[in-house]
Amino acid sequence: MTQMFISFLGEYAGIVINFYRDNQSWLNLIVLAYGILLALAHRNVIRLELQLKDEYKQNDMYQIRLLIESDGIEISGLERLKKNLRIPILASPYHFFFYRVSAKSILRILRKKYPRSK
Repeated sequence: MTQMFISFLGEYAGIVINFYRDNQSWLNLIVLAYGILLALAHRNVIRLELQLKDEYKQNDMYQIRLLIESDGIEISGLERLKKNLRIPILASPYHFFFYRVSAKSILRILRKKYPRSK
């Protein structure tokens, strides 16, 4: 069955399989490190939300998002957010890439996560 599948894919399948077999430890290590960083970045978004709720004294993240859009985040608050995170990266729960902690990235993540009031 496997041979039939490989023969169906052609000569490039053999090249890819051989490359993976030769480098599987490094490739798996890269995928594992990426997964750990992504989990930390998602955790940082949750910690960021808790800190914003505490700072703005509200529980509705949509309202907090609107306040940030209208007023912005002050530099001291942004530095405090960065200081509380060990690794200053964020990740939207709907995407697989990272953002640095900045006012623009925080707003981008909040817009995706809280598009409108419920």
